[in-house]
Amino acid sequence: MPEGPSVRKFHHLISPFVGQQVVKTEGSSKKLQPAGLQSLWLQDSQVHGKKLFLRFDPDEEMEPPGSSPPPEPPQKEAHKEGAADPKRDGEPSGQKTLDGSSQSAELNPQGEDESECLEGDAPAGDAGRWLRVSFGLFGSVWVNEFSRAKKANKRGDWRDPSPRLVLYFGGGGFLAFYNCQMSWSSSPVVTPACDILSEKFHRGQALEALGQAQPVCYTLLDQRYFSGLGNIIKNEVLYRAGIHPLSLGSVLSAPRREALVDHVVEFSTAWLQGKFQGRPQHTQVYQKDQCPAGHQVMKEAFGPPGGFQRLTWWCPQCQPQLPEEPEQRQFS
Repeated sequence: MPEGPSVRKFHHLISPFVGQQVVKTEGSSKKLQPAGLQSLWLQDSQVHGKKLFLRFDPDEEMEPPGSSPPPEPPQKEAHKEGAADPKRDGEPSGQKTLDGSSQSAELNPQGEDESECLEGDAPAGDAGRWLRVSFGLFGSVWVNEFSRAKKANKRGDWRDPSPRLVLYFGGGGFLAFYNCQMSWSSSPVVTPACDILSEKFHRGQALEALGQAQPVCYTLLDQRYFSGLGNIIKNEVLYRAGIHPLSLGSVLSAPRREALVDHVVEFSTAWLQGKFQGRPQHTQVYQKDQCPAGHQVMKEAFGPPGGFQRLTWWCPQCQPQLPEEPEQRQFS
């Protein structure tokens, strides 16, 4: 699943289409019925964590109430033009994941607690309708071009991925959404306090959540407190903070929890900045055999009992397990 920085880049790519009318639709989504979007006007776009919200209205509005301005790159030197060119994302082959995987995978449960701090799940009325977009494992947004097959599928066919939704606009461009789920919702009243890339991210709330008597690798994936944080960020920030993934938050000192939150914000922000500047994000332990210090990296799936198990990479020497903590197998 694309993490917060990737979804914010998708939002940036979509922004130039706000204020345009949909003149044609297509796509494989049966639940959404793409034809129902034809002739509607895209009046606003918002992002929260790993989800996009697109507002469609039947009539044109020059200045829709509550509309969001196009997101600016996080640094002044980042480009502010040509945002509709996906090749400027630092992932020229179509928003690939850091391991270079293709987009041919189906929607896949990710293991993060997706009960985000969102409100407004009821269908909206005719005055304003919001389309909620939740991306799958290799979900992506393409602008003015379609994704192409990078390799043959299991049947040996070189079949291009099928977009769930394609929106053609009166201005001449189009958006193609891949590997995602879409549903109508009412106006997305979000709480930016839990969005790790929001200026209103609430550190105190995050620190309190990290103090729970459960492995911190579980808490970090809880979207109620760390919306936008996924498996890549989880592994990288734990390594940078020198914290074992199964460390109980309740036995970590306040300074160590503070340092962990610092790494969450710093790593996520740097990843987003890299996307606007065309720089790939380099990892230190995620899908690595050795850490930067040359130690062997361990890999195992961890997750709450009865919940999703997520692959976790860590260095036993750089991230030692504290004596007070139970043995790993009790939580694996």
